[in-house]
Amino acid sequence: MDYQLVLQFPARNDEESERLITIEDDLIERLEDSADLDGHESDGGVMNFFVTTRDAEESFERIRPLLEDKGLLEAVVAAYRHVDEDDYTLLWPEDDKERKFKFPD
Repeated sequence: MDYQLVLQFPARNDEESERLITIEDDLIERLEDSADLDGHESDGGVMNFFVTTRDAEESFERIRPLLEDKGLLEAVVAAYRHVDEDDYTLLWPEDDKERKFKFPD
């Protein structure tokens, strides 16, 4: 797996973080064997889910219907990077004027 895909959601409190954690199994199911969900972290008002994958765009397209069904597509910011690099490429939303990606450490 060559890429790390980060799904980032606003999580201003523990209740929002706990609610987001409930989608973890659904994400794993949608990704099937195409990628691995490597966990999550809550930090600085955001919840990050980390996915390792061969194709970040394909992995996002696999989970996009789930995010739509859960009403989370408008809240998520998705970005990816090659595992050997530090710079992220914004994947979603295409026009990120309102939501800003907070780069994980």
